[in-house]
Amino acid sequence: MTGPDAGWYDDGTGKQRWWDGTRWSDEFIDLNDRYLELRTEPAPASAPARAGWYDDSRGRLRWWNGTRWTDAARYSGSEEEFAGIVVDGRWIHFGSSSLPVAGASATRAGGAELLKRGRLAKPAVARALLGPSGPITPNLLKRSVDPSANYLLVEVGQEVWLAPVPPGHDARAGQFATWINTVSQHYRYR
Repeated sequence: MTGPDAGWYDDGTGKQRWWDGTRWSDEFIDLNDRYLELRTEPAPASAPARAGWYDDSRGRLRWWNGTRWTDAARYSGSEEEFAGIVVDGRWIHFGSSSLPVAGASATRAGGAELLKRGRLAKPAVARALLGPSGPITPNLLKRSVDPSANYLLVEVGQEVWLAPVPPGHDARAGQFATWINTVSQHYRYR
């Protein structure tokens, strides 16, 4: 990413100002005011947002280092996490990917089963298969999936996430998959 996504951010003067993705707008809200109202005044001279924690509009705060987003993230404090997958309210996160949890589907599966059934080939070809280190391409598929390991497989949006289950945590992986499916259904029609 070259800059923070469009959204309301602290502009460095103690005001929440609209960042359009490339520059500050003239619209701001002063949170210290007793009556919050949208106001306008010339934007600050500095173009990029300063380093800090910003809402990335995907249910989490991410660290902007002044020039680019980092992988550091903060959640609400009521999130659930397992094998690198985080569910926080209406959002589900894995690595740098964040999507609405509504419509997500999760299962626990063995690596041999996943490779045998070819379940991962189509998303790998479509560049929609993601592992902990990023995209898994068709060339990386057999090297990325251990036939003797278990995985948490989450299908969400147009992506398929493949998270290795830590040894001895198979029962927890099954519970977490069930929990993701329950949360997904809860938010599906809201």
